[in-house]
Amino acid sequence: MTSLTFYGGIDEIGGNKILLEDGKTKILLDFGMSFSQANKYFSEFLQPRKCNGLGDFIEFGLIPDIKGLYRQDFLKHMGRTIEKPAVDGLLLSHAHADHAAYINHMREDLPIYCSEETYSILKAINDTGVGSFNDITDLTHCFETYINKKGELSRKTAQTHDDLVVERDYQRFQFSSEFKIGDIVIEPYQVDHSLAGATGYIIHTSSGTIVYTGDFRFHGRREKESRAFMEACKAARPDLLLIEGTRIDESSSKTEVDVEEEICSISSGVKGLSLGNWSIRDTDRMLSFLNAAKKMGKKLAISLKQAYLLDKLSKCPNTLAPNLSDNNIQIYAARKSWGLIGSDVCDTKIRNQDYDSWERPYLDRAICYQEVKENQDNYLLFCTNFDLKELIDIKPAEGSVYIKSVCEPFDAEMEIDWERVQNWLNHFGLHISSTHVSGHASGSQLQGFVEQVSPKKIIPIHTENAKAYEKWSNNVNCVKPGQTFDL
Repeated sequence: MTSLTFYGGIDEIGGNKILLEDGKTKILLDFGMSFSQANKYFSEFLQPRKCNGLGDFIEFGLIPDIKGLYRQDFLKHMGRTIEKPAVDGLLLSHAHADHAAYINHMREDLPIYCSEETYSILKAINDTGVGSFNDITDLTHCFETYINKKGELSRKTAQTHDDLVVERDYQRFQFSSEFKIGDIVIEPYQVDHSLAGATGYIIHTSSGTIVYTGDFRFHGRREKESRAFMEACKAARPDLLLIEGTRIDESSSKTEVDVEEEICSISSGVKGLSLGNWSIRDTDRMLSFLNAAKKMGKKLAISLKQAYLLDKLSKCPNTLAPNLSDNNIQIYAARKSWGLIGSDVCDTKIRNQDYDSWERPYLDRAICYQEVKENQDNYLLFCTNFDLKELIDIKPAEGSVYIKSVCEPFDAEMEIDWERVQNWLNHFGLHISSTHVSGHASGSQLQGFVEQVSPKKIIPIHTENAKAYEKWSNNVNCVKPGQTFDL
């Protein structure tokens, strides 16, 4: 018998955590953070405690208490006994946090199946991220001690014991090449989304065929791939369709090309600096800003984190991500720690100590606030909310513009954040413009997918309006969080 248990992604946007059981084989479809649930209890300044292992997450229902799934160091520190592996693998649709963030909590020997680009993005997050729960591609064993040279008990760290760090078991696949986990046969297909490497799956079980869309759309730079996935799903005649519905109530969508043209329109007449804010790992949007910069004879200045990400993605076949060798890309190094970048009073060694080891290889070719300040017309500068402090040093010229290319605030905390950002922009006299397109399919695109694929049954996920699918199908099953559905 085949069953699916929905631990997340029901009646909410994101947080997908679905356990698929087929005979003796158990696999998870994504294992992401539910922002809506996490934000009920935690915030930027009130975070789960690492000292409690998984306890804080289980207490508030942020992760399910599945035996044999989690890392042994956390379980041991919580006073729980060692557990044998009980899940055969994690099938990952893409690297967004609402699908992948809780990989940190999983045991290191759990096989994780994903695309090459998804792994590269996760590796960049692992290597450049901060915080207590960032063991995404590597796992650093915690809460271990040793006897030091003085004969005293000391805590082990990655600096004193490099064997604490182990690589997770990532199994990277090629699109359209089927593979097996236990008795389950899986076909991965590349789909269009606002993050490279996004994957939709056709899953063949003993009880029938399941399609899992992950997050997808038809208006970005991978439209053809999404349509090829749709055709493959149609040919598979699925018994069950697990389909996202983030934008099910929206009827139309601009395209990524429209965004590129609007960036040009906004920035081309600017006498001063052009700033752009987009999701840091959205390389489709980065490419839109880069293409617009080229058309205007400007250079796109990206962050050190983005440079590291592009280096990782450059090794992936058929990637659409920009290449760091592009003459229109500049790496921008923000001031950190002592703030010595651009200073003439300090040598390179001392300057480099302001930066993490992964950042230092980029510093000699990077520009800083001085170059941008003196040549503002020449740059389109990436600027997130965390980078606004650079404006104090750059001092944008009159007529400068801020291009907001992210989604609109959708909760009270985001509203407060945007109000604070506006205070900064108004202080420096920046004109604010917006252009954006979603990473998710519109209602009309979702309807077209359902009608083309014609599944026997539908379970809507990743949506707050699951019943909207009943307009297009008589076979919609609206499940509840924690519910098990037998195929």
